[in-house]
Amino acid sequence: MDVRPTPDEHFRQPLLKTPFHARARELSQADAFVAWSGYTTVDVFTTVEQEYFAIRNAATLYDLTPMIKYRIAGRDAGDYLNRLITRDVARLAPGRVTYCAWCDDAGHLIDDGTLFRLGESEYRLCTAMRQLDWLSASAIGFEVCIEEVTESIAALALQGPTSYAVLKAAGLADVGRLKPFQIGHFDPGVPLMISRSGFTGDLGYELWMDPGSAECVWDRLMEAGRTWGLRPIGSRALDMARIEAGFVAPNIDFLSAERTIRAGRARSPLELGLERIVDFEKGHFTGRRALL
Repeated sequence: MDVRPTPDEHFRQPLLKTPFHARARELSQADAFVAWSGYTTVDVFTTVEQEYFAIRNAATLYDLTPMIKYRIAGRDAGDYLNRLITRDVARLAPGRVTYCAWCDDAGHLIDDGTLFRLGESEYRLCTAMRQLDWLSASAIGFEVCIEEVTESIAALALQGPTSYAVLKAAGLADVGRLKPFQIGHFDPGVPLMISRSGFTGDLGYELWMDPGSAECVWDRLMEAGRTWGLRPIGSRALDMARIEAGFVAPNIDFLSAERTIRAGRARSPLELGLERIVDFEKGHFTGRRALL
């Protein structure tokens, strides 16, 4: 009996491809791909050195699609998030984004991420790791809906000192009015949500779009960026810039307290230098008593 797998069996392609995969494959010279949250993503396009210096001296594109995204909405969404994370969500105005973290009852870090306030009672939480179980368990008693929307949103990080020049050349001059951590909605032919945010510590933007528009946006940016030194980058170069900017990453700089096995491996946000995002004045949040 012939028991060889047929070509269409799922385990022959266990990782998903982002909407930008075809474009990234065309430009990949190193053929270095890694897994990220169930997707295959580029680790290095050419060399780490070329890509790192492009972040610091020109402009770069990075595929953010695998970042886990949750839509959090409902009457109690704000109260729920203020109970969950260490930062004061009440101070986050609609149309703004902030860096945040959340802990267990012992004050040990579960994960960090970025929180977007899209409306009065609608938020988007972006994390490097899947956290639906923790978020759902924390929502008991709150009138709130939590939904993972990762696959329905494609995203690009456009980072570097010439990143605005690239957007302007692409017909997005109005992006220049965005202040740091502000969100804007634009339509240069396809609807885009753009936030002035990123993990490089340099001028940069994050572009959020429908997956069906992904290749069109990529092509438009690459064409507009020809004279501004735009190049795609992989995770290794971004990781160097992230470290310089002082951002932490799970499984590299810390282990989620929910996943540690040995005692003493979990860390608090205070131990990781994140005291700037812990607000003891806002009232109770998970882990507050242990952190005091």
